[in-house]
Amino acid sequence: MKKSLLLLFISLCWLTFAQAQQNYLVIDDFEDGNTQNTLGGYWYTFNDNQGGGKSHLAQQMWPQECLVTTGGHESKGMLVGNIELDKGTYQWSPYYAFATKIEKTTTINPANFVGLTYWHKGAGHKLRIETEEVIDYDFYQIPIPTSASWKLITIDFSMLTQGGWGKKVNLNLDNSINLVWNVDESSGSFQIDDIRFIKELNYFKQNDLVILPAKIPDPVMVKGNVTSTLNTLSKKYLTKGMNLTNWGESNKILSSNTNEWKYNAATIKLQADQGMLGIRFPIDLDLYIKDRLNVLNGTNKKIEMEPILYTVLDSMNSWTKKYSLSLTIDYHAYDGTFSRMASKNLQFKEATSALWGEVAKHFKNEQRQDLFYELTNEPCLGLPEGEYIDQADWTSLAQMMIDSIRKVDKTRPIIFGDTKWYSLDELVKNKPFTDKYIIYSFHMYDPFIFTHQGASWTNMGSVKNIPFPYSPERWSTEFRDFGVLDGTPSWVKDQLKQYYQEGNKQYIKNRLAKVKNWAFDHNVPLICNEWGALPNTSKIEDLNAYFKTMGEIFVEMDISWQVWFGIMDHDNKLLPGMAEALDLKKK
Repeated sequence: MKKSLLLLFISLCWLTFAQAQQNYLVIDDFEDGNTQNTLGGYWYTFNDNQGGGKSHLAQQMWPQECLVTTGGHESKGMLVGNIELDKGTYQWSPYYAFATKIEKTTTINPANFVGLTYWHKGAGHKLRIETEEVIDYDFYQIPIPTSASWKLITIDFSMLTQGGWGKKVNLNLDNSINLVWNVDESSGSFQIDDIRFIKELNYFKQNDLVILPAKIPDPVMVKGNVTSTLNTLSKKYLTKGMNLTNWGESNKILSSNTNEWKYNAATIKLQADQGMLGIRFPIDLDLYIKDRLNVLNGTNKKIEMEPILYTVLDSMNSWTKKYSLSLTIDYHAYDGTFSRMASKNLQFKEATSALWGEVAKHFKNEQRQDLFYELTNEPCLGLPEGEYIDQADWTSLAQMMIDSIRKVDKTRPIIFGDTKWYSLDELVKNKPFTDKYIIYSFHMYDPFIFTHQGASWTNMGSVKNIPFPYSPERWSTEFRDFGVLDGTPSWVKDQLKQYYQEGNKQYIKNRLAKVKNWAFDHNVPLICNEWGALPNTSKIEDLNAYFKTMGEIFVEMDISWQVWFGIMDHDNKLLPGMAEALDLKKK
């Protein structure tokens, strides 16, 4: 028995060695139908069920009916699953994943290969590589589109990127790794076959882009600056601000122990030391309503907030006062509660308006000038693609919120942004409120192809190396040089084609002139309280150039600003060059 096992082990090692001398190494061809891959690692599955999701295999059992010895691509087996995605109460996109482990050994090392190939048919997914260096689930990945027929997928490891929500680390393949096929695009049949590591990749030039000289647009005239006491207040307290992202808006804060919070007094002090002058604190306020669902649907007319909300808000208020930073309480309805249906429902509107009344009551004796209330961030946020809040419905609710606050506090500065993600194009269609203490906000991420390169949530996870400003010397005739893949949406390719005329300072200034002139006509102050450029796949010199350009524009156009992402690392420390780019002091 021991001799047989030894011979089997020697045979496996010899097979692995022989294949490694070729251009490929088989990971699994599924012809044996068992739960081990060819290199000795096991197959397993996981899904969204622990987080409240209900995604599952339809009328199948793992692994008996998924690892089969029939079908496949010109073979005698495959991995197949009929997947039903069901979000349930899961906060993020639903998913069902298949995975297998590759152990690094003396004969097997993923670092010896430049990529992998496999045959795929069925549901779209993300192929990702999990390594031990990534500890916050922001693994390297690449999207693969749905395919109605068998298609050979070739993965170039250099095209993989992190999602962007976690700490940036280098992809180290000199590791034991997990290969994961994460199905999160749509329900349906998912099939893969014949997975191989490969040593060489050959590409042929496509000449699918054109190198053009930069086209700078003619300037749009700016009428002048707003002259009002509120504009002076806004410029004093809301310029050079930052958002405390990915915490209060995406989760309900449960602990009153500030040592367990993502952001605390040390965070606020750090930002003061780095030269920031204001904090925008996104928080989903309605999560803290007692008997929340009944209050929001109008069954329970009494609104009462959970005490933990005021623990959080009071802490932020105290810390920002201590370190001389302004504070904006931003009602960031992240979970899709403010839906199109809710926007037309009087009971919902009364409840969320009353919510702001409760917050205003809590702070009614607060004398600081630099505390601001932001009514509701980006109406439409968290809604299914294509679902919008009509401007009239949002304006109506905003007026109800303003009225609720004004019953308690007559002069507290309020921030209002319009529909379609605080679109400046929507804002200029609207008329200002009669209230004299409102600052008008918009969000700005132009040119989008630059600011969101590397953003997996926009289907641009693989996009990279976009320069700023546009430069013919740094452009290419190949989409591939900018991380564009077969599954990259056509609108991304269109933006790359247009970038020669949009990747410059004057184009951005012309976009802002539209809202600037609207503000001048109505003599109301402006703030851009979300903007930035994702540092995932951008070069630091391009990031510095972009932020320097934006900082100059905001000064020239007399617009306050608070940045959302791109100027700091995972520890909230300024990236190299950002202090100089945005004229921030460093103690």
